[in-house]
Amino acid sequence: MRWIYLLIGLLLLIPQPAQAGHSAPSIFLRIHIQTSGEGLPASQATQVSLPPNGEIIMVRTMPEITERDLIAVQPDAAGSLHLRFNHDGQVALSVATGQNQGRIMVVMLNGVIIYAPIIDQQITSGELVLPRQLTPQALQLLQKAAEKNVREQNHT
Repeated sequence: MRWIYLLIGLLLLIPQPAQAGHSAPSIFLRIHIQTSGEGLPASQATQVSLPPNGEIIMVRTMPEITERDLIAVQPDAAGSLHLRFNHDGQVALSVATGQNQGRIMVVMLNGVIIYAPIIDQQITSGELVLPRQLTPQALQLLQKAAEKNVREQNHT
């Protein structure tokens, strides 16, 4: 009988994959805002190169919005992509676009800049419209991230 307890104890010690509450996202969406970088340590400002001409600007290292703030991703017939954000994302988008008009908003997907408009008005709707489509795979991953966020918000 003792050997059964010993065997069970040994089985419990075998390494198992971690079962954390959150798995790493399979897609990274980051929305950064241009900054002058003056007076900021290097840890708070990062250089990025804007397509298509490679213009170098500084952005805040910490993103204003991430894929964790997404609650809906919807393409439209005109070829645009609508990103809708949860309450935290809506507030962050409204504040960032309200306080930084004339600066550049940098939208990155998996480290690649996909959109970099000059902020010309405050966005209070909680929705950012990208004027182009993504690959079907990227679109699907963003939609899955949004669906996961909605499920998690409904369970808390």
